[in-house]
Amino acid sequence: MDTNKVELYIYDLSKGMAAAFSPMLIGKRIQGIWHTSIVVYNREYFFGSKGVESCNPGTTALERPLRVEVIGETQVPYSVFIDYLNGLSETTYAYNSLLLEERRKTLKEKLIRKEKKREKKRKKILESGGELPPELKEDFAMADTDTVNGQSQLPSDEAFALEEEEERREEEAKKKAREPPIVYKDIIDVKVEFDALVALIDGKLNPEEQRATEELQQYMIGDEGSWALSDGFLDFVGRLLNDTQLSVDVRVKTLNVLAMAALKDDVILVLHQDRKDHILMNYAFEIDRLSIQEQEAIALFMANMFENLSSSEWLLYISEWTYNNQQTSNIRVTTKVAVHSLLSDSPILQDRGAAIIHNLACKEKFRNFRIRQRFPKGSLSKVFDDVAVELTMALLQYFNSKPPEEQLYRCMKALAKFVQVSTQEVPQLIQMIGPDPRSFKGVSDRVDSLVDQIALKLR
Repeated sequence: MDTNKVELYIYDLSKGMAAAFSPMLIGKRIQGIWHTSIVVYNREYFFGSKGVESCNPGTTALERPLRVEVIGETQVPYSVFIDYLNGLSETTYAYNSLLLEERRKTLKEKLIRKEKKREKKRKKILESGGELPPELKEDFAMADTDTVNGQSQLPSDEAFALEEEEERREEEAKKKAREPPIVYKDIIDVKVEFDALVALIDGKLNPEEQRATEELQQYMIGDEGSWALSDGFLDFVGRLLNDTQLSVDVRVKTLNVLAMAALKDDVILVLHQDRKDHILMNYAFEIDRLSIQEQEAIALFMANMFENLSSSEWLLYISEWTYNNQQTSNIRVTTKVAVHSLLSDSPILQDRGAAIIHNLACKEKFRNFRIRQRFPKGSLSKVFDDVAVELTMALLQYFNSKPPEEQLYRCMKALAKFVQVSTQEVPQLIQMIGPDPRSFKGVSDRVDSLVDQIALKLR
């Protein structure tokens, strides 16, 4: 078979500007704003605005690369490579391109708003006869290049990239600052679980489903990104979860593998494939009709979804759809799984249900009243008020079972959040239904502290 050299072309989109200006703009030196492409079969392939694009080597708008590295050789036939690339271009990368464009638009709008605020501040200082500080002088010089006839123009790619880096750092800081979610990282050996799943479905898949299995292996065992999963990957998951000819173990193993996938940073790109068919949430909606093993796996998956900000936000989506003649939504399904798990007879389910409710209560939308005040009256705010009330009723019922200290702490922490969310209904429920949280005083210092917080709201 023919062997072809594979090279990596490395470009700096800022052409040195990132290294020069990043310390002034974001307080940190960035060596470059990197873009890479692959050169093979005498052709350069890269991810562009239209998905996967190609050109003669070194003839992109970026001209010559900053650095070229040889990364290996391939014996894959050119025709096979092109077919695979075309498939990616029409599915995964096309979708990622839409996400990127939306992201660029948001960041550019933010940059324009920032510049308008800075210019307003500059004018105010100049009109008062004051002297501009150095940072506003620099901004003023930059503003001149971005304003034509008094109209703000879209920022340059360099400014966009620096702003995106700042956004990424803010997102990381927000993740570190939040209350840590309760997730289960070491409970499943994903390789063992995946191998068991493959053994169970061996010989029962069509060629397309077999490819999806290989993609899942790349994603979970090979630790590749979500790009490894084709656009129809969740159709394959739907087959495994809903085909009654397959054993319960297939569904459990599938969910356990997905629960470990939920810990990955890019799992949101997989979840967005489910916008139309709601395969995962429709299955979770049926939790009260499934075997106990499936219920435990669903609860594990949902608890782990709180590991990342984006996937936890996905659980809180309020957009509704109809399933089995009932209106539901992501937040409704999440609430149902949490309540059902907490009130089950299974200690494992109770533990995971308490984790889900704790994670829900600690979400910013629940606990920050100022943010909630900005919601349109009767819409998003009401959804979260209703959910807080429903979860509170479940918590009060669970308290009657004299839970272990760990679960009690999680649930009491959630209740302390809910009395802040629904300042009238939740305290009234506690007083009407009971038990009085103060009856748990003495269990532990951390529980006592939460009980005291709740007691203040009951006066």
